[in-house]
Amino acid sequence: MRGTMMASLGGSLLVLAACGQVTGPTKAEIKQVIQDRMQQANAKTSASTLGIFDGPYDVKDFDVTNADCTAKDNGIYSCAVTSINKNQTKTGQISFKKVNGSWSLVD
Repeated sequence: MRGTMMASLGGSLLVLAACGQVTGPTKAEIKQVIQDRMQQANAKTSASTLGIFDGPYDVKDFDVTNADCTAKDNGIYSCAVTSINKNQTKTGQISFKKVNGSWSLVD
């Protein structure tokens, strides 16, 4: 009986662990995705202005302070993201999807 209980408990834990693996992006992952997008916008601005302007975003002052994500269809997660940039706090709804093992913004 004890062996059966242990096997059942072990199987339940595996199911819970497997369920836990299907989660939305973490705050750190969200921050990285947004910072990457900010850097891309800065590079595009710099290229189009022949290096006269660096770009509109100050990437180093950006941080994600909260993220509440909900699973949607097709592996998309809709996240209420609160960020701070130069002492200005904003909250917005942003969608993410894991593509080839990395999180990306869904436009």
